[in-house]
Amino acid sequence: MMKNFKYILITLFLVSLSLGGCSGSKNVTKESDPFENLNRHVFGFNKYVDQKLVNPLSKAYVRNIPNGARKSISNHLDWMELPVTIANSTFQFDLENTILASAKFMLNGLTLGFYDLDNGETEILKKDFGSTLAKLNVPEGPFLVVPFLGPKMTRDFSGYFVDRQNMTNVSSTTVNDINLFEIPINVIDTRSKLSNAIDKLYNSPDPYTKMKSYYIQNRRKNVYNEKYHNIKNKNKDEEFEKLLQ
Repeated sequence: MMKNFKYILITLFLVSLSLGGCSGSKNVTKESDPFENLNRHVFGFNKYVDQKLVNPLSKAYVRNIPNGARKSISNHLDWMELPVTIANSTFQFDLENTILASAKFMLNGLTLGFYDLDNGETEILKKDFGSTLAKLNVPEGPFLVVPFLGPKMTRDFSGYFVDRQNMTNVSSTTVNDINLFEIPINVIDTRSKLSNAIDKLYNSPDPYTKMKSYYIQNRRKNVYNEKYHNIKNKNKDEEFEKLLQ
């Protein structure tokens, strides 16, 4: 009970920070990054950890694990995240996505997700509590770079805590132990798939600004889907991105 209360307090704090952070502004501007100095230091720390630990491990992973096995691991990790999508699709009254995600979770449960039995034919939109908060018109808040977790908008960071806590509450102790074990595997697997993009980012004139721009635009496309193209300040995002090329 005390643990749940702590998560609630953390979430309320982060949501309040989001509400007061940038008045719901969706364009990439200086105002969306009031913690830039701190963020740059954390980005430097994360980059150091990545270059000294995560990247070497991901290269060893690619070098020693066959492609087919890596694909199975990626499938399993995606399957383990489906309950988050199911819960948040329900919260957002997205009945179609809820049904499709639930069906895929149950079907691929026969293989624990290691093999996708519908061969990727079911198109599911990934949803998390950050996107649920966006549906409720909670502003995305200031941009944050979190140690080890990387870039997050304040709204999405608060949503991350809710998703993790909900997964812990509905899962058995054994499943939670498996989740804990699979966190580093997920990091290494994701790093291996993003290797070229991350290397290009590090070689850009200002890696931090490039990372921020890429993350914010990609996150908005994921959260708002086709509606992103109708957001009033999208053109400002594109103009900002051109400056980085």
